[in-house]
Amino acid sequence: MVGGGTGTVRLEIVPWLTQQFGTGGSSRLVLEEGVDGTVRLGDFLASLVGKYPAMGAVILDVGTGRLLEHVNIVHNDTLLASSTALEEPVEAGDSLIFLPAFAGG
Repeated sequence: MVGGGTGTVRLEIVPWLTQQFGTGGSSRLVLEEGVDGTVRLGDFLASLVGKYPAMGAVILDVGTGRLLEHVNIVHNDTLLASSTALEEPVEAGDSLIFLPAFAGG
């Protein structure tokens, strides 16, 4: 579904981050979460922390409303800038991939 209607957003969380989700950390965690309309990514993630408390440990610092520094987010095949990622609009049909941040050369 496209255009901000009611539907789901697909989330993929790679094994390094899934250790906190109690999955053993050896497999990718794939979730389908409902969304109604278009929402800010930060608000969408904050709404999921109650359902998945580990998101607050590995992806989003709910207290400060900031993305944790060791996480990169790919939204619909585009890597988001960490400084503006949480402002990105998310709607039904979108996909989000959460990866560990990479550094070095």
